[in-house]
Amino acid sequence: MAFNTQADLERQEASQYRPGQRVELKQRPGVVDIIAEYDPMMVPPIQLVNDPQPRYPEELNVLPKVVPHWFGEVGQSKLRSQNSRYSSSRKARKSSLLVL
Repeated sequence: MAFNTQADLERQEASQYRPGQRVELKQRPGVVDIIAEYDPMMVPPIQLVNDPQPRYPEELNVLPKVVPHWFGEVGQSKLRSQNSRYSSSRKARKSSLLVL
């Protein structure tokens, strides 16, 4: 049987509310901020970047991390257009070789 000690709970909370994590204030839905610091010795323990008032974990909704796409929409179209240009230039070279 595992016992959750105060240290375990603090460690779990610290990993969930780490600096750089995006959060939403429950009092003001739609207001997104970033955690600047988590200090378990401070009460409340969470300091936000754009909010001078420290917050408790119960006041925040943790937002999922946004994973950026390496190429995005523009990059994908550029890759397609470059590949199509490359393939069309290869076709042109092949046809010029056949003419000789």
